[in-house]
Amino acid sequence: MVEIKDLTLNYKKSVLTGVNITADKGECIGLLGLNGSGKSTLLTAIAGIKKPAAGTIKVGGKVGFVTQENALIEELTGIDNLMMWSPLSKKDILKALTDSEAAVLKTRDFIDLKVRRMSGGMKKRLAITSVILEHPDVLLLDEPLAALDIPAKKDIISFIDTFKSGGGTVFVASHSEDIFAHCDRVYYLHDGKCEQLPEGQSIAGALNV
Repeated sequence: MVEIKDLTLNYKKSVLTGVNITADKGECIGLLGLNGSGKSTLLTAIAGIKKPAAGTIKVGGKVGFVTQENALIEELTGIDNLMMWSPLSKKDILKALTDSEAAVLKTRDFIDLKVRRMSGGMKKRLAITSVILEHPDVLLLDEPLAALDIPAKKDIISFIDTFKSGGGTVFVASHSEDIFAHCDRVYYLHDGKCEQLPEGQSIAGALNV
């Protein structure tokens, strides 16, 4: 589903070189690294937003990208935000929110609330919903659990498991031990390198914290 070979990415002073990752259907790949290590840059390259300096990225299917900053309009309701991002009618969107993947996020429970009144967890779940309405084959999540409460984290992790079980491929950049426990492989980005984390290696140990 996703094949990255000998990839080099340039971003300001940060450079990633020799990145090799293959992800099949139903797999979740974790990206671990300190701020500025290139996690978000790698996701934007997979999404086709950033052009590699060298190497190749092959993606089989549609890509959905949920960035760290939610692109939501605060003064609109949840359903109005979804209608802005989706060609579906309001009736079809509401129906889609009860489907297996979207239902796990429980967006239907607060869909009529204005975004400015939503918690951080609600906003993140709404942002993910806006992307999966397009039925992506590959889902890119940039820090999806950052600053969220425990219930919201559980809902998002459950959604990732559901998306994987349906044959979807996930790339997730995070610092959370919880989410990496649901990844098939974790890659550690540091000093311009992207290396697979050995099985059993703790996240804190990799980051030297």
